[in-house]
Amino acid sequence: MRYKLNILLVCFFLQGSFAKAQQNTDSLMDLYKTSKIDSIRFKAIDDYIWEYMYVNPDTSFIIAQKIYKDNFNTEYKKGLCLLLRTIGASFVIRGDNNKGIYYYDLSKQISELLNDDEGKAAALNGLGIIYSRQSNYSQAIEQYLESLASYERMKDVEGMSIAFNNIGLNYERQTQYEKALEFYNKSLDLKIKIGKPLGIAQAKINMGNVHGNLDQYSKALKYYNEALQMQKELNNPMLEAALHNSIGVVYLDQKNYAPALNYFMNALVLRVKMDDKYGAIDIRNNLAVIHIAEKRYGKAIEYASEAFVAATEMQNMEMIKETSRTLSVAHENIGNVNEAFRYYKIFNTYKDSVYNKENTEKSLQAELKYEFAKQAENNKLEQEKHELEQKEAIKRQSIIRNFLIAGFVFLLAFAFLIFRNLKQKQKANKQLQFAYTQVEEKSNLLEVRNKEVTDSIKYAKHLQLAILPPDSQVKKLLPDSFVLYKPKDIVSGDFYWIEEWGTQVLVAAADCTGHGVPGAFMSIVGNNLLQQAVFNFGLTKPFLILNNVNKNISRMLHQSAETAAVKDGMDIALLSIDREKNIVEYAGAFNPLWILRGQELIEIKADKHPVGVFVGEELKQFTHHEFTPEKGDVVYIFTDGYADQFGGPKGKKFKYKQLQEMIISNGSKPMAEQKVILENAIDLWQGELEQIDDILVIGIRL
Repeated sequence: MRYKLNILLVCFFLQGSFAKAQQNTDSLMDLYKTSKIDSIRFKAIDDYIWEYMYVNPDTSFIIAQKIYKDNFNTEYKKGLCLLLRTIGASFVIRGDNNKGIYYYDLSKQISELLNDDEGKAAALNGLGIIYSRQSNYSQAIEQYLESLASYERMKDVEGMSIAFNNIGLNYERQTQYEKALEFYNKSLDLKIKIGKPLGIAQAKINMGNVHGNLDQYSKALKYYNEALQMQKELNNPMLEAALHNSIGVVYLDQKNYAPALNYFMNALVLRVKMDDKYGAIDIRNNLAVIHIAEKRYGKAIEYASEAFVAATEMQNMEMIKETSRTLSVAHENIGNVNEAFRYYKIFNTYKDSVYNKENTEKSLQAELKYEFAKQAENNKLEQEKHELEQKEAIKRQSIIRNFLIAGFVFLLAFAFLIFRNLKQKQKANKQLQFAYTQVEEKSNLLEVRNKEVTDSIKYAKHLQLAILPPDSQVKKLLPDSFVLYKPKDIVSGDFYWIEEWGTQVLVAAADCTGHGVPGAFMSIVGNNLLQQAVFNFGLTKPFLILNNVNKNISRMLHQSAETAAVKDGMDIALLSIDREKNIVEYAGAFNPLWILRGQELIEIKADKHPVGVFVGEELKQFTHHEFTPEKGDVVYIFTDGYADQFGGPKGKKFKYKQLQEMIISNGSKPMAEQKVILENAIDLWQGELEQIDDILVIGIRL
């Protein structure tokens, strides 16, 4: 009921991510932008991307995808294959193994077309790691053996050591410990030969794990302690996490729970900090096993459930088996028979699929296939060598006799080739001229159509601006206020709405589904329904207005999609300000209301459902909120575009906490100045990154 996570060299998909963490990211980006050598440019930007891989894989994916698109037409296709593998790695780290397989397989296919053994081997290694994570060990071994053949052709000793290590890992997972040690020893010998401290430490951890599985704890701890000494110099968080987990397992096996718990918790903290969801699965399961042993069944179920969900999402059969067994035992101990039986059935389903005979036989077949192919290649080389020697002997015997004939034939052939090449060149020039003409015509047609579409969208912008309150109306109804409005595209899915009804001023900040043209259409629908609710139905209380809009937008969308469920609508914050009665009323869908009172920021939370009920669901009502403002109060309503914008030094989201701090520190300043501060701050944060959503912030001093 406990599980050791072995090390897949090198840290991940041939990327030494934590070793790269010491490099200067600015210098890497400068090298990418300035170098004239494609291989250096792509290596530099790939190293730059991996700086963020374990800290923020979302950012790594965004950067890699952008660089890939920017360089799609490059002649250096090996660089694109490198980026495809990095994109695949970002998906696997985030738990999406299927997309990881897609990108690694695509990289492999292109590398084969390019006759690029290095790229192919790297892609095969990545595929092997993914299949191993899914407990498809025979398929993983097949990928590693194919990558080993590529590394041997290239005489790449480090690559061979990686392949040997990963083959050993998959034999260990199938409890074939002698085979595992055979390959681990091959890997360790090569790592020592080339002097790779990180690889040596990783190999020692894996060998320690095998001895631990054989209950040879003193040998296991010997290897772990050697790796621990090396880790002090390497300062590698992934290596440190693996060591803590492995040492914890030794103490767990010996039922020494206190130190085991301490080691597991240290390992879990490191895995969570790296956002390594895969690596955290077995640690949580090991923690659950300890809590079962010490009869803390609730805590055990909590850890095991988290591990079970993650293992299921990542299709990790080994850990689905282990975590379902742990959950079954925990539920049985608290008398929850139904849950215990349910998880036992899951365990029973997976227990034979992980270490079955077919899996073992396929692994053996893959190894035999590799050995046979290797022997066949050696025989072929010997045969070719023998045949070449025979041909050389015959050639030497006849070279004098055939010299004059060959010379004459050569002259005739040379004259014929010159004539043929001249004709082919003339024909090719005509074809190129025709093709160029066609491309130019199509390019002109696309340019015209693109201009027509752009002009239409620009006209749509004028229509959308027409529904927004003019500046004169905003200044008249809300003299001490600001509106910060930054559409992502030409037209926007965010809109603001300000109207007067008797002694009340109604103000809304709305975010419709999508942005660009789809969002703009929804914004027009939302604006019209707000107008109807007030001026046709006479509603002035925000919660009643939203209920009315919710009802009508639901009907409207249902009529336009009779056979499909839709989730179109809008998030909104709606205020009613009655200055005569000194009352402010509010209702919201996801978008809250912030009240700045002195240096205190008060939040009135919105309802957690949108305006525009989903088809087939029960119509949901909105909550009424009301308060009496104090002198100097400033209220803020907004959409999510500002807080969700990526940027800053690490490419992360701005977030609401930072926005709150800005408002508190600048809330006493004039409203116009606040707008400038907010606008400059988000522009500086965004930098060269793309704006990801429409931005809308409204501030009103009461």
